[in-house]
Amino acid sequence: MSRNPHHAQRGMVLVASMMILIIITLLGLSAMRSAGLEERMSGNQYDQNYVFEAAEAALREAEIVAASPLTFTSTCTNGLCPTPVAGATDRWMDSSFTGWKSAANANAGIVTAQYILEDMGAQPVDGTCHLQVPVEPTCLIPMVRITARAVAANGRGTSVTLQSNLRQ
Repeated sequence: MSRNPHHAQRGMVLVASMMILIIITLLGLSAMRSAGLEERMSGNQYDQNYVFEAAEAALREAEIVAASPLTFTSTCTNGLCPTPVAGATDRWMDSSFTGWKSAANANAGIVTAQYILEDMGAQPVDGTCHLQVPVEPTCLIPMVRITARAVAANGRGTSVTLQSNLRQ
């Protein structure tokens, strides 16, 4: 009695095709997972760029305010703050600080942009003029530190803080 050689191999074709199907399925799942990750990364980059632009616009707005004559008081009022206390937590890093001024150009509902201007006192025009005795009156000029921050309102926690120093 002779056996049919094709009859014995039918199970092997089924096993091989199942293995190929499993490999193709795993590759498809991996591609979908990668595409989802790339989409989230792209969304985060978009949020970061949008919030950075809002913080930069708030910084430019504050620089325009700082270019005009300013009157600093002993407390933070309407975004104008006195000279920081040495050794204390910087205002812009203090989560309980409430002296921020809202930027006029912020896109409400999407991003919150604010700024503060801090009186940094009289600073030397160059690196050595303040070492002269007596110090020339034109050596020291007022400087203002401007800090602007923007936070996305979408709850993802995207935030940007920018600073600049402006000599008046």
